[in-house]
Amino acid sequence: MKLICTWRCCYKLYSVQLGVLLVLLGVAQLELLPMWQAQLSDRAYATLNSVLALLLTVVRLIKQGPPDQGASS
Repeated sequence: MKLICTWRCCYKLYSVQLGVLLVLLGVAQLELLPMWQAQLSDRAYATLNSVLALLLTVVRLIKQGPPDQGASS
């Protein structure tokens, strides 16, 4: 597997940031959801996760960084 050239700065990528948010929500589900069950239904939590996963797909398509210098029009 070949890494992107700027892999050391991957924390700046929107898709990485959103992926970390999804991981944190998963940990929150394990640790905190029992306390919140009265306020947050399983359906609402699943909907939130689905929307964030869809958003992750969209932000992965967004070009980040400087424009390509080699492309000529």
